[in-house]
Formats: sequence, structure tokens, C-alpha cells
Amino acid sequence: MQRIAFIMKIQPGTEEEYRRRHRQVWPELLADLKRAGCQNYSIYLRGTELFAYMEVADFQRYRQMMASSQASARWEAQMSDILIRETEEATGFPAVLEEVFHLD
Repeated sequence: MQRIAFIMKIQPGTEEEYRRRHRQVWPELLADLKRAGCQNYSIYLRGTELFAYMEVADFQRYRQMMASSQASARWEAQMSDILIRETEEATGFPAVLEEVFHLD
């Protein structure tokens, strides 16, 4: 299992809307995340900064499957008005943080 952590940002003033949308994540998006091998996925909010953590069986496979997910494409489009997208060109995914410590 690969542990993946990354940081994102949202537009100032959209914190409550971001929370609201995540209380209503679509079942088809959740199913696609699970089908892509994602589990134990959490997003934390501090001001306009987001810290996300997920565990995936195979990160490359996860990215490929989510890139072809229609639900994910629709979700990204819906979030585009509040999410500040900072992705790596090679992966289309936010920069992954380096893990420097882990305790099981």
C-alpha cells in the first residue's frame, strides 16, 4: 500500500462551500475512487489550505483510472470555481509530499 499526501488550496471565502460540497460527494465518484484502489482518504482544511492523505494500492494505476473517470471529470469541473489547481505537468496531479516519518 502506498501512502500519498499532497497539498491544495481553495479560493479565499469559499471555505464553507468547500465543506458543503464534500458533505455531498457523489456515490459514483466514491465508487470510482475505490475501484481505482483508493482507501483511507482524508482531506483537512486550514484557512484556504487543504492537506490530503490517501492510501492506494498502485499510485500510477490510481492516476490512470481516475483520469478516465467521468465522475471525476465532472467533479473537477464542479470544483473548478473554488479549487486552485496546482498540478505537475507530467502527472496531472498535485505534487506529492515526501514522507519523512511513519509509525505503524
